[in-house]
Amino acid sequence: MKLSELRQQTPLVFNYANYVTPQLVANVVNVIGGSPIMAREIEEFKDLVSLSDAIVVNTGTWQREELPATIKLIQLANQTETVVVLDPVAVAIPSRSVPVKSLISESQVNIIRGNAAEIAWFADVDFASHGIDATGDGDVAYIAKLAAQKTGAIIALSGKKDVISDGESTISIATDVPLLATNVGTGDALSALIGAFNGDSISLDNTVRAMATMKLAGLKATKKVATPGYFSNQLLDELYLLPEEELEDFIKQEVTHD
Repeated sequence: MKLSELRQQTPLVFNYANYVTPQLVANVVNVIGGSPIMAREIEEFKDLVSLSDAIVVNTGTWQREELPATIKLIQLANQTETVVVLDPVAVAIPSRSVPVKSLISESQVNIIRGNAAEIAWFADVDFASHGIDATGDGDVAYIAKLAAQKTGAIIALSGKKDVISDGESTISIATDVPLLATNVGTGDALSALIGAFNGDSISLDNTVRAMATMKLAGLKATKKVATPGYFSNQLLDELYLLPEEELEDFIKQEVTHD
């Protein structure tokens, strides 16, 4: 889906969000041209899934009693063939990996977005982390491809170098935008952005375009502000004003096939 198509279609993105970053996540979906909705009440799931173009599940502030509801939500999305994006925050921590194992064994996730340490967990590769942050070094293209092969999902690994893989094709965006890493919630917002771009159909190209959108907007924002607080607001402005032609040029120049 190209940016102009997204803005015309206004995909409804249902976010089962964590309670730390829902405002930023909703704003990013809204300014790019989508329509965000946030909910955690199981009684609403059937109605909301039937209306939504994408479901984004963020496990950042899960509580154990929520697991059955989360699985039910994804199963409902599977029944309607609605794209499901999983953001498995700090999944490498053992207490967080247990519910994710249950989730992916009992329902189908289409796209997994995470940092290198989170994606490495799905690939069964050791990768250093500190809380929610990836701190290690490794071949992120290999990790993303292996994780895609093991899960059957499109992998969107974000970081200094973004890598997108479906297990066969692997694509990278090497543009580093350090201020994206300084703002808690930009990764969560990226997951929702990926949902919006995949709202009409799930594809590697749609996922690449979503990640390129965040990188380019972040790059443009960095040229105007130099501190994290101002950057967050500028990022929203750049997403809102982003020209499709500039995004397509950025993809041609910065996206490479590994």
